[in-house]
Amino acid sequence: MNTIGIYVHIPFCLRKCAYCDFVSYPHRLSDIDRYIDALIEEAKIYSGVLKKRTADTVFIGGGTPSLLSVRQTERIIRTLQSVCRWNNPEVTMEANPETLDEDKLSGYASLGVSRLSIGLQTHDDDVLENIGRGHTWDVFERAYYAAAKCFFNINVDLIFGLPGQTLENFQETIRRVVSLSPQHISVYALKLEAGTPLASRFSGADEDTDRKMYHFAAEILCGAGYRHYETSNFAKPGFECRHNLKYWTGEEYLGLGTAAHSCLNEDGFRRFANTTDLDMYMDRAEKKQKPVAEEEVLNRDGLIFEYIMLRLRLKAGINFEDYHMRFCGNFLADFKDAIQKTRDAGLITQDGKGIYPTLKGFDLQNALISEYIKNM
Repeated sequence: MNTIGIYVHIPFCLRKCAYCDFVSYPHRLSDIDRYIDALIEEAKIYSGVLKKRTADTVFIGGGTPSLLSVRQTERIIRTLQSVCRWNNPEVTMEANPETLDEDKLSGYASLGVSRLSIGLQTHDDDVLENIGRGHTWDVFERAYYAAAKCFFNINVDLIFGLPGQTLENFQETIRRVVSLSPQHISVYALKLEAGTPLASRFSGADEDTDRKMYHFAAEILCGAGYRHYETSNFAKPGFECRHNLKYWTGEEYLGLGTAAHSCLNEDGFRRFANTTDLDMYMDRAEKKQKPVAEEEVLNRDGLIFEYIMLRLRLKAGINFEDYHMRFCGNFLADFKDAIQKTRDAGLITQDGKGIYPTLKGFDLQNALISEYIKNM
């Protein structure tokens, strides 16, 4: 049975966070219904592809998807159910705390949304205000408890390395979130993107403090029963994000909406991305035209490059037999020098089945990956 993940991008926000360079549009909430109409048309365009596959994961991301009403969300989900096989998928919806209430949460759950991802970032209200978030710790906490009545799979997003965030401050954030016991916690290093307001006024956290924050998070979360299964992601056993695992393991997924990316294996392994222009996206979809802006068919070298880059983000690492089945190659022979160098540097461990990034390997991920890319 061929399975596929579906990503739906909701590009609307109440405001733009100071660090955000995602494709999102504040102050255009009046376009939401028209945009959903366009999403529905785009989904129908791909019905031929989707009918041959079973959707086992759906991820509604943004932007701020929780700006949608229950009725608007229902239109999207019912459309997806009508254009593809549907087999009790993991359905994730991203949310900002200030947009949630009990009626909306229970409504989302009744539609089949099974996993809620709530953006907290930090418990510190001053830091939250500084980075342009629209909530406080108290608002988040109320939203979390309301969500926990409806959802048994909740992720909390955190960021470290924020302006004004000390090591002790971040440690308190981790302790507070662990005390809530969500099933999944994402801990991202702040990435300063050119052109964002934060990048113009903040040069980044002290590197030593930044590393201590990451190591503290890994130590405390693993000690609390979370599995460090990906560079920035920790989950209780069985609650790993199945949709995101598709990205990292090279499975098929279809992206719907402005700026959405797709990966399909039809007449070659094909990656393509939609236009980032909201008006152009809606115009093309309304005309029943694919809103694709760029496309690439990967050759063998491109597939190996992506395989290495993505698999080394995972604690499961690279399995020798899997590599051989995909590429008819011998990983031990093809990357002998890189294996020895990264093992000696403590970036990986190795056994008879494969290689696995260590915490140091996650910490120095770019250096780890580059050693293997240089050996291609």
